[in-house]
Amino acid sequence: MNGREDAARSLYLGLRVVGLEVWVEENLERGPLDCGIEFAGMHKVPGGQVENVRERIKHNEEGLVRVLLDHRDPDIKAVRAEGNNRY
Repeated sequence: MNGREDAARSLYLGLRVVGLEVWVEENLERGPLDCGIEFAGMHKVPGGQVENVRERIKHNEEGLVRVLLDHRDPDIKAVRAEGNNRY
């Protein structure tokens, strides 16, 4: 795993810790192979950190997509099994 993927993996796990749902969704306007990150539960993030979290998600979007689509990572599988995650 390279540095960017490791950062995206850590970000994903951190987002799940604060209670955000994070999933990959196809961008139908741009074609079936174009996808992006969707998330829900931003109200669970402390008020002063919301913009920072949004920027981190935006900055790491490609890495987050890779993390979510990698079904071999046992930690990510365990996190998914505990929540209502879509991928």
